[in-house]
Formats: sequence, C-alpha cells, structure tokens
Amino acid sequence: MAKPAINSMLKQRIITALILAPLFLLIVIYGQNIGFAAMVLLIGAVAIFEWLKINQLPIAIVALNAVSITLLCGYLMRWLPQPLEYYWLLSALIWLPALLWLKNHQWGYQQKGLQIMIKTLYGVLAIMLFMLSMQQLHDHEMGVFRVLSLVFLIWVADIGAYFSGKNFGRHKLAVNISPGKTWEGVIGAQLFVAIYAMILAIVFQLSMFILIPIMMVVALFSVVGDLVASLGKRQAKVKDSSQILPGHGGILDRFDSMIIAAPLYLILLDAL
Repeated sequence: MAKPAINSMLKQRIITALILAPLFLLIVIYGQNIGFAAMVLLIGAVAIFEWLKINQLPIAIVALNAVSITLLCGYLMRWLPQPLEYYWLLSALIWLPALLWLKNHQWGYQQKGLQIMIKTLYGVLAIMLFMLSMQQLHDHEMGVFRVLSLVFLIWVADIGAYFSGKNFGRHKLAVNISPGKTWEGVIGAQLFVAIYAMILAIVFQLSMFILIPIMMVVALFSVVGDLVASLGKRQAKVKDSSQILPGHGGILDRFDSMIIAAPLYLILLDAL
C-alpha cells in the first residue's frame, strides 16, 4: 500500500508544480507592481493564517488577524520609502530571535499562553518583513531579475541539499528539530549555489566576487527559516502547515526558507 500512496503523492506534487510555478513566474515577469504585490500579499495572508492556526489560536481570531495584517502590509507597501532605511535593523529583529530559538529549541513545547503569544508575534513579524522585502525587490529597476534570482536561488539550494544529503549525508544538522537535514546537505547546497551564482554573473555580466558571496550567505540563512518552521510545526505536533497545495503541504512549507532569505537578499544587494 505504501508504494501507490507515494506515487499518488508524487503525482499531486508534479501537477501542483506544473500549474502554480508558471503562474508565479508569469506574475513576476508580466504582473507589473500591483499584480506582483497582490500575489505577495495573498501568499503572506495564507502564511500568517497557517502560522497562527498551527499555534492553536481560535479560527475566528486567526482569520481576522490574517486579513488585518495583510491589509496593513498593503498600506505599508504603498507608503513606505523606497528603499527603506534601516531595513537591516528591522531584519535583525527577526534573525536574532530565530537563532536564539533554534539554540534553545526546547523552549515552546509547553504551549503556554506566553509562549504561544511570542511565537505567533514572531512569525507574523517575519512574514510581514518577507512581504515588504519581496515588494521592494520587485520595485527595483532590475526587479524581475532580483526576484527570480532569489526564487531560483532557493530552488537550487534545496536541490543541492537534497542531492548531497541523500548521497553523502552522515552528520545530522539539527536532529531534534529536523532529523532529515545534514551538514553534508548544507555544504552541498552551498556548492550548488556558488555554481549558480557564477553562471548568473557570467550571463548577466555581474561581479562574481560580489554575487557569489551574497548568494551563499543568503542560502545559508535560508536554512534558518526552514528550521524555524520545522520547529514550530514539531512543537505544534503537525507535519504540514496546511494542505492547501496538494502534494506540497501549505504555503509555509514552500516559502519558509524565502521568508528569512528575502530581507537579507534585499539588504546585501542594496549594500553592495
């Protein structure tokens, strides 16, 4: 019975990817600012809904907060300065707690009121920052390149991690958080991303000495987003954030790496 179930899951994954991936790419390339912003807000709204729901908030509060926060982000997208000054400071408010939580991963399993409040607030802030970052990346004169290069960066890192972990994985990265991840997978992802960045630099006549380190750092931090989402789901005792994407789980399951990576990518590109 296991093999038919696996085949069915694989079929669902392929069909979902064949439908949504081209749609996503078309909106990035041809959607103009308002179309792209609408897509990002929709992704963010569902991600917020999923995060609040797995943290056991009542469904009415979950829905109300998801809508309200998304509307707030839409307002901020329109009125915040471009580029946003001190963006690195806002981002640090996301990265530092994430690293601390991973280091002290036992915190939060009790699912007490204060713990749930802190976790939900953290997740909401991270997703808000992701939405604003994606919009600012896309608003740049090279916005399509910036967004697509980030999307493919995450894909390449995932492929590199899967290939290297499956074939060479021996040393666990975070056995109590995500047992399948290995240090060999992280190293493989870095190698794949370095090659990807080198190809981009050659094709678009960009500096390898800038692009390769930027993309390798972003890929490394994307692992933090993946691990944080895994820890949140593990503490909530759920496998997937939802079943909205057949074969893939939820929006958080697909965008967890990018939620952390997007602000960093924006900051490094603007700084260098």
